Amino acid sequence: MKRRNGQRGEGRVGLAVAIVIVGVSAFVGLKIIPVRVAAYEFKDILREEARYGAVRNSDKEVHKRIMDQAAEMDIPLLSKNLIVKRNVSEISISAKYEQKIDLKITTYTFKFDHKAKAPLF
Repeated sequence: MKRRNGQRGEGRVGLAVAIVIVGVSAFVGLKIIPVRVAAYEFKDILREEARYGAVRNSDKEVHKRIMDQAAEMDIPLLSKNLIVKRNVSEISISAKYEQKIDLKITTYTFKFDHKAKAPLF
């Protein structure tokens, strides 16, 4: 058999590139996934508060409960960006906030605009 010079089957560069890609993906995932999960959980809280809005005495109580939950979940929601409206037939809740993620090279900003409506009985 004839042996080819310079081709020994070693792929050190390919392995290094693959390890870097996996490492960067894991780092970005560990930064982004908790923010997205918290946003989905917060959206569920808004839906729940809207559903049970009829049993709450006032919109201020609903507002305070949501702000307390946001603080507990480390969501940077400002009081002025949380709007609770109630009319004769329904309650609507709107929450807007931005959450910045430091990715060491750059800072990415997620913008969230959650809304929930429910009928009042």
